[in-house]
Amino acid sequence: MNNQYEPSIRRMAWLVIFAAVFTLTILCRLFFISLSLGPELIASARQKVIQEREVTASRGNIYSNDGQLLATSMPVYELRWDAAIVDPQKFNSQITKTSIALSGLLPRSRSNKSWEKYLRKTFSTKNRYALLAKDLSYSDYRQVSQMPLFKGNKYKTGLITLENHTRLIPLGLLAERTIGYDRGSRVGLESSFNETLKGHNGKRWMQNLGGNQWKPIDSEFSNQPINGQDIVTTINSRIQDIAHKALIQQLKKYGADHGCAVVMEVATGKIRAISNLGKTKTNSNYRELRNYAVWEKSEPGSTFKVASLLVALEDGKVDTAQKIDTRGGEYVIYGKKVRDSKRGGYGIISIGRALELSSNTGIVKAIYSKYLKRPEDFIDRMYQIGLADMTEIRIPGESAPYIPHPDDKRWNGLTLPWMIFGYGIESTPLQILTFYNAIANNGRMVRPTLWEGTRDHGVMVKNNQTQVMHPSIASERNILQIQDLLEKAVKRGTAKNIYTDSLDMAGKTGTCQTDYWDPETLGYQASFAGYFPAKSPKYSCIVVINRPEIAAGYYANIVAAPVFRDIALAIHKMTPQTEIPPKGYWGDAIDHMAKNNKKRRISNYNIAVQKLELGEIPNIKGWKVSDAIQLYEENGWQITLQGNGTVLSYDSEFKNKKIHIRLG
Repeated sequence: MNNQYEPSIRRMAWLVIFAAVFTLTILCRLFFISLSLGPELIASARQKVIQEREVTASRGNIYSNDGQLLATSMPVYELRWDAAIVDPQKFNSQITKTSIALSGLLPRSRSNKSWEKYLRKTFSTKNRYALLAKDLSYSDYRQVSQMPLFKGNKYKTGLITLENHTRLIPLGLLAERTIGYDRGSRVGLESSFNETLKGHNGKRWMQNLGGNQWKPIDSEFSNQPINGQDIVTTINSRIQDIAHKALIQQLKKYGADHGCAVVMEVATGKIRAISNLGKTKTNSNYRELRNYAVWEKSEPGSTFKVASLLVALEDGKVDTAQKIDTRGGEYVIYGKKVRDSKRGGYGIISIGRALELSSNTGIVKAIYSKYLKRPEDFIDRMYQIGLADMTEIRIPGESAPYIPHPDDKRWNGLTLPWMIFGYGIESTPLQILTFYNAIANNGRMVRPTLWEGTRDHGVMVKNNQTQVMHPSIASERNILQIQDLLEKAVKRGTAKNIYTDSLDMAGKTGTCQTDYWDPETLGYQASFAGYFPAKSPKYSCIVVINRPEIAAGYYANIVAAPVFRDIALAIHKMTPQTEIPPKGYWGDAIDHMAKNNKKRRISNYNIAVQKLELGEIPNIKGWKVSDAIQLYEENGWQITLQGNGTVLSYDSEFKNKKIHIRLG
């Protein structure tokens, strides 16, 4: 009997021994790990569960120089719910009311029955990070926080609030491309001033709830984020609106592919408007597709004749009164014809008149022969007057101008004569405008700018200083001659169709062919560059319209010049035309206005105090932030502020004496 069971007993004994040895090995290994690797593993596990994570700072705003918001970061709220900490009795008593309230506030998300089903499921599974809503406004967030289930101490209600920011452009299409963005690709002011706008991120201890979901452990930051500073641009919202409307109207009228308009302050180079509009492929509407004024370089055509004539005047090669024969309207060079737009030419005219009438043959005949033997003299002078300079405006993507040189491989016998009337060279609209602005500024070339200053908490901490690129691009005598010719070009030259008695303007038309080497893709570019008023100019402006429909018209005087005129007249009308009053008048008037304004503020303030005492919320929209703070602090209210500037809107809790004020 014993022999019969002996093999089984032996096998069982070996199994017991093996199990004992295996268990002992595991225990020893665990003991070794706990002693040598335990602290490191514990720290690693804790790191995966609790981390000090980065919190994004609020991005600064971008303003126009007249105080309009061009770009702002609006706070939006994401709400989560920790159902594991909610008292079951409170949940059961408040679930129905809360579901109805949620469906009323967020009708597109769920019905009240669907909300109740979702909340019950969340509660039963003890979900600690259930999503309630995303991208809520502050007022909507406050409404949720006052709903029966979520009202009260967050450590008991389980409501988790995460504040994020979204970027808004309040003025829509106006200067959209110039304002830009910084989303991987670099565009506009948002990119150029990114370091200033973005601020410095903070840090906060957060708990990992799984699925890369992180919940703040407490309401305090371990490292407080520093919000970005605001950028004030040189753009004037009213002038920008004027330029945008004038340009888009003409683009639609002539079915053009795209165009741009830039308005610059003559003395400072501050850009008051910059509009870039291109036709969309889907619905043929116009919007800001590219910053054509800064990026697109092309052959400028006849607007460049002004530079050619100025160079010749500076070198003493020509005189504006000198006569030139344009009869026939053609000038043959190496078998190629320089043609005038008027068949048969203009006869014998002065060089000055040739510029007014934009005669290709007149300008080329007058200048070409003077530089035929030493074309490098012409090119060198071009460099001296700043036509080869980039503007270095603080926007990514500016194209460098191209001016050929006799040493280039591309240089040939036609380069110089074609260059004289604006072909074979390339410049951006902003670079051409910078040159015309220098003429308006009596020869002083200033650098264009879109930056007025940097503001921090409502205080200007940096201001733009006008940068001079060239103190004088030419002699005073020659600048005055060019100014006179540009004024005459509007009064009796190619742009006489835009002449008006109400405002003297000066400028030059430019019509040039694009893709002229290919008959199938040949098109036209119409441009006008100038300034106003002609005497003591305040603004310079360029308008460039690309590829208007040929059947509708393509000459610059009817396509581009009217946009310049409309912009100039609208700006002139919006600018107060005042004469200097008798001595002492201004001082008295200013004091009188200041006293009236002070009386008005005091009256409004007293009325607001009375309303608070009566249990009403006064209207403080448009108030200075200092007045609003004084009003509520003196009456024992708790105030939170958002943004900078004057009061835009506010939310208040009269019972708790709390008010949240948004500024802009």
